[in-house]
Amino acid sequence: MNSAARARLHDLTLKARRLLTEEVRGTLVGVYGLAPDGSFESEERLPAVQELDEVQATRRILEAFLTDEAEAGLPGKEAVDKLVKEIAFTHLNRLVAFKMLESRALIRGTLDKYHESNAFKRYVVENPDDYERYLAGNLPQNRLGEGPRDVAYRHFLLDLCTRMAREIKVLFDPNDLASRLFPRPRALRDLIEMLNAPEVAEAWAPASDETLGWVYQYFNEREKAEVFEKLYKQKQKIRARDVPAATQLFTPRWIVCQLVHNTLGRLWVEMHPDSRLKDTLDYLVPLAGETPPTPMKPVREITVLDPACGTMHFGLVAFDLLAEMYREELENTGAPGWPEEPSVADEAEIPAAIIRSNLFGMDIDLRAVQLSALTLYLKAKSLNPIAAITGSNLACADVRLLDGDRLDALVRGAGFDRPIYERLVRAAWKRLGNTSIAGSLVRVEEEIRDLIRRERERYNREGLEPDFFGESSAADFEDADYAHEGAKDGLRMLATRWL
Repeated sequence: MNSAARARLHDLTLKARRLLTEEVRGTLVGVYGLAPDGSFESEERLPAVQELDEVQATRRILEAFLTDEAEAGLPGKEAVDKLVKEIAFTHLNRLVAFKMLESRALIRGTLDKYHESNAFKRYVVENPDDYERYLAGNLPQNRLGEGPRDVAYRHFLLDLCTRMAREIKVLFDPNDLASRLFPRPRALRDLIEMLNAPEVAEAWAPASDETLGWVYQYFNEREKAEVFEKLYKQKQKIRARDVPAATQLFTPRWIVCQLVHNTLGRLWVEMHPDSRLKDTLDYLVPLAGETPPTPMKPVREITVLDPACGTMHFGLVAFDLLAEMYREELENTGAPGWPEEPSVADEAEIPAAIIRSNLFGMDIDLRAVQLSALTLYLKAKSLNPIAAITGSNLACADVRLLDGDRLDALVRGAGFDRPIYERLVRAAWKRLGNTSIAGSLVRVEEEIRDLIRRERERYNREGLEPDFFGESSAADFEDADYAHEGAKDGLRMLATRWL
């Protein structure tokens, strides 16, 4: 996209955010009785909760959500603000995804003609109850302001989310709160009209791989400005929760290309000096002198990790390069300096193979990880519409560690057979408290090794085992390496059960 197209996408994103934020807040207050401070109005004064079973069920889920957030230490107002932003962001990204899928002919028309879209008509023909709703039109309206056809269209979009969730679940989960707090008809119609406007059509086109990244940055523009206002003008320290907003920057494409070409690209041409790809790596910088030969390996064994992946901007450039590497390997299999067997049987397998075997990403913002998964999905499906995406190697480092009574109860329930394990887990847990800020910079293995080293040094010096919490005992300190493995197992168990 050129600068003019990005400017139009910028304005659309901010306008859509305002619309969705107001819609979510209005729904929470007017339908579910959830006030901005996190308190709930009596159900007796809420007709929709009284009359609609699905609304009543959502009210219960909202109550549980606010309870969980309070137990985790988040005040009611902050919990509501967090919920509103997450739901607004989720709905915008789902609809943007549908527009991008439409433009790539990966789904039938879904938003392009609203209630008259081809995919919706096909859906209602295959679903008798919603077909009856479709025929009934837009009246009468229920307590959510939905007519029968509006209900059918909501069911249709959620059905599409269900099908999408088979390959990229987090963003399209049909059972999450975003799916339950669906935009009401007027807001949904206005948003779809924005997305269908001719002036933003370029943003959804197949050539616009970076659209999701720009939407992500524009959506968080206000939070970023507020952080820097506090930092530079008000001279306040940045809080942990401000870090994502302050660091969400879109790396210019030429910098991405330079880094990818001089890492992944260089590795490839050093393994295969006869590769044709060296003529396409425009940003590859020649090295002074001769370089030692690089051992050859199949493409499927070459991995790329972006430790702060954002919306996978680096991954898009690496994806294109990896695809060419797979193709070149297929062409040269069996030749001198090339593998005897190719990494894939044919070119159709390449997109899924890249996501499965080559690209890895981490980020401290779950929303960024959601969009990374969608970015890679769109990229893979654009190369092969029937590619089976079975998962991705993406992780979110924004975890909230247990503490207090809940951690005590969990550690007791773990049944460690040596006290040293519990002490190591507790000490490591404390050190890992900044995971949501440091993300991939946290080195769990190094933290545990450091604790073990301190245990060993203290024991060798004093014949005692340090407790880290005030007590010492030598009885259970038999093997530091064994304790190391036990502590790691304990951390893994705790993480598996609670994170």
